[in-house]
Amino acid sequence: FNSDIPQQERHRQRRKVDTNVCSIAAAILASMVTGGTSYSFGLYGGALKKSLHLSQSQLDTISSANFISGFVSWAPGMVADKFGPRFAISAGGFLSCFLLLLYWDLARGHFELPETMVVPVLSAVGLVAFMTLSLVTGGVFKTIVTTCGPGTKGSAVGAAKGYVGLGAGAYAILYQALKGSSDNALNF
Repeated sequence: FNSDIPQQERHRQRRKVDTNVCSIAAAILASMVTGGTSYSFGLYGGALKKSLHLSQSQLDTISSANFISGFVSWAPGMVADKFGPRFAISAGGFLSCFLLLLYWDLARGHFELPETMVVPVLSAVGLVAFMTLSLVTGGVFKTIVTTCGPGTKGSAVGAAKGYVGLGAGAYAILYQALKGSSDNALNF
């Protein structure tokens, strides 16, 4: 502590020392949430097949339709660039919650759909839900890129991507532990 430096200057110097750990940690935790619901189709795919009387081919179509969003995953990144990472993470989280709840309602049969529309509607809702999860991930990577200093961005992005996969595994284990071995994985 040097008393010769004015207090305002000391405060400015102290702010330079502040880290971005809180922003990065929050962003990485947000990215972890996206993996649990989207990468764990195997947990509820069998129950979906049974409850909606789907063939294996129809189930495979629903499962793989989600990943088509990868071809336009740059669009959520543009939203994060234009409106900022907080907006992207918040909007993505809200919309994905809404869409995944709608997906669950459709899977449980709370909405009557003609048999010919079940696969296209579940595929479309799943695809758009994946896009909203990409909004969260886009906001996370925008946070990492804008707050990490030189030489640390790669490790921060690697940690975030790793936590997405770990999040899916953690959610799968937690779900199975809480749910038990019930026949219908759609009841919770």
